[in-house]
Amino acid sequence: MPAGPDVSVDVSMVSDPRYLRFVRMLAGEGAALAGFDEEHRDRIELAVVEGFTNVIRHAYGGARDRPVAIRLRAPAGTFRLEMDDHGTFVDPARIASRPLDQVRPGGLGVHLMKTTMDVVEYRRNAWGGTTLVLEKRLASASGEIR
Repeated sequence: MPAGPDVSVDVSMVSDPRYLRFVRMLAGEGAALAGFDEEHRDRIELAVVEGFTNVIRHAYGGARDRPVAIRLRAPAGTFRLEMDDHGTFVDPARIASRPLDQVRPGGLGVHLMKTTMDVVEYRRNAWGGTTLVLEKRLASASGEIR
């Protein structure tokens, strides 16, 4: 699919799981407009949903009424999403997935994000919480990242 016009969307919501479908749709549409094919869109959607789920679970301990802000930027060939929470800052050195050989549900969201996206960063934000940065760039026909 050819890339469409540059996308810039800012959204604020609360940490309620009922918004998971909306977050997935926002990520998928942004990825599509940036020019990603269906396979990559699906992976990007899953990575973003994992990030939102982690905010609900870990930043807010399951609370459904805490603020979450999402900034999506999708110029042609690039998908970039920043997600802010107002929880306690998470030191990136302390974020780890469980070992892959442990067969049980959960604990693989960070691994999934890191294997899907080109950039996965955690930054302290102005509210003392964490800003998750997820970025994916299209590969050129030669396989190089643009």
